[in-house]
Amino acid sequence: MTSQLPIAPGAGAGPHPPGNLLADYAAGTADGAAAWSVEAHLAACANCRSELSAHVDAGRLARNRAVLLARAAIPDGGRAGRLLRRCGAPDHLLRLLAATPSLRLSWLLSVAGVLAGVAGEAALARYGFLGPRVATAAGGRDWPALLPFLLVTPLLVVAGVAAAFQPRLDPAWRLAAAAPFSAFTLLLVRALCAVGTALILAAGAALAVPGPGWLPAALLVPSLALCAFALAAATVVGPVSAAAGSGVLWIGPVLILSLRHPALTAVQWPAQAAWAVVLAAAIAVLFLRRDRFELGWLR
Repeated sequence: MTSQLPIAPGAGAGPHPPGNLLADYAAGTADGAAAWSVEAHLAACANCRSELSAHVDAGRLARNRAVLLARAAIPDGGRAGRLLRRCGAPDHLLRLLAATPSLRLSWLLSVAGVLAGVAGEAALARYGFLGPRVATAAGGRDWPALLPFLLVTPLLVVAGVAAAFQPRLDPAWRLAAAAPFSAFTLLLVRALCAVGTALILAAGAALAVPGPGWLPAALLVPSLALCAFALAAATVVGPVSAAAGSGVLWIGPVLILSLRHPALTAVQWPAQAAWAVVLAAAIAVLFLRRDRFELGWLR
């Protein structure tokens, strides 16, 4: 990168940034290009690192140190963590995954509880415990009792992805932002783990509801499409707004289709083809705009 910063002679570390730029960098107000230049210089210049320490807020350093120490005490992940290490996953990546909010036991129990609630409602409605027994048409292919389950399940998967990048939920978000790999890599790793975990719970709930046996597989493409759409939208807006837009993309068509068609129409052909198109388009946008995450809300 070509620097246009004022220079002073350096001892093998390149031009020195001026003191006011170091102060801006310490305060977090330096722009992207200037901040990158300072970071590249600090890695090789002990004098500038020493000068930078005079500009850094001692309280902020103490808070960062507390977060690092707290994250260092995260368990090794048990058998799953040991298996991933044997597969070559780096330790710092496993620790970032262990700190992901949507992979915590409290979050997973909440998701499981919601899925159990909507699945139980479907079963009770289907067998007549919530009023007259819901009739099925065309050999049991019309399952109106499944509408709440269909509305909620993919949204829980999207919520897990959005929660994985919420600083208010993640005490280690500063550590994640300073991890030794790109923000886009962090995005993909955390998102894939959050999606995979949520889909396992969703598939288990789909097998428990009184619906067709292919329902767990039918939820896969819509859920992936909604998550990919949310990640692509996050290159423009924040994760919460992106997740909300993804929710609208799902709830609107499902409710409209359910007015005139069976409840499962939203996860049958040709709806599956439409969700596949959304998935492919969102993935293309995500990769074309992946550089946005290096300067966006992940930093």
